[in-house]
Amino acid sequence: MEHMLQRILDKLEKMGTELEEVKANMATKQELEEVKANMATKQELEEIKANMATKQELEEIKANMATKQELEEIKANMATKQELEEIKANMATKQDLALVQQAVLETNEIVKKLESKIDNHEQLLTLLSHRSLEHEASISSIRFILTK
Repeated sequence: MEHMLQRILDKLEKMGTELEEVKANMATKQELEEVKANMATKQELEEIKANMATKQELEEIKANMATKQELEEIKANMATKQELEEIKANMATKQDLALVQQAVLETNEIVKKLESKIDNHEQLLTLLSHRSLEHEASISSIRFILTK
């Protein structure tokens, strides 16, 4: 009987040791609560998945976006607003062209009047030239008569 009792005590001791090992390997309620508080739920993971872009979507965006180099090339080849304003400031406007056209038309009228006056003056000079020749001829005739 003593032997049996010893066996029972040994078994109890062994069970106590096993119980301690189980206790040491088991999580406490507090540890489980901490894990629950810090871990994401399946629903939270699904929401994140729904809101995140896929690799394919990122690749499509990359394919459609300009690179920094392309932007620099565009910047280098494009005129700035200041350059456009300078060009605008130096270019003639429709109003400027209308004024130039009006000045050309007025100048054309003046030229026509001057041409007409020059024609009249040429006729007058021709007439005066003929008279002068007639007077010289008359004077020569008078001298000839007087010298005889």
